[in-house]
Amino acid sequence: MRALHLDFLHPAGPRLRIGAALLALGIVAAGLVGWRYHALAGEVARLEAQVEDQRNLARRSFPRLRASAGDAKLLAQEVGRANAVLASLTLPWDAMFGELESAASANVALLGIQPDGAGRQVRLAGEARRFEDLLAYVARLEATAGFANVFLAGHELKADAAGQPVAFTLTADWVGGR
Repeated sequence: MRALHLDFLHPAGPRLRIGAALLALGIVAAGLVGWRYHALAGEVARLEAQVEDQRNLARRSFPRLRASAGDAKLLAQEVGRANAVLASLTLPWDAMFGELESAASANVALLGIQPDGAGRQVRLAGEARRFEDLLAYVARLEATAGFANVFLAGHELKADAAGQPVAFTLTADWVGGR
């Protein structure tokens, strides 16, 4: 029989270093897995709360809206006003301004243009140096292709040292740009 030789003081060598490195790597990996689990658990809880909120909204009953006759009349009036605004916005402004500029004169100054989109009428306010200049301007507007039925709605003579300027208001039907 052979003798058994035991060496208790033998150095551990490279196997001990590899084992310690693997142990450290395992501890780091376990820490990362725990951190990721905690983050995903929070995300799952948040998503489950959203799903529960959606379920509660789906189960909720909404009040029924009942339209009374008064509400229908009010709604019809509002729709009518909205259509009037839309009609005035869709007027061919460029064509209208072109017609006004073609009839312009150095003796007549326009101070205001107020369109009525529903009736396609235009109210013009301005001043002329003389009443004859105003009448010539009305004739030029009537001669354009875009305006018809040009009428003098009102005028006021202003006493001035340079003569008698006339403040006026005209109404005209806009027939151009259809």
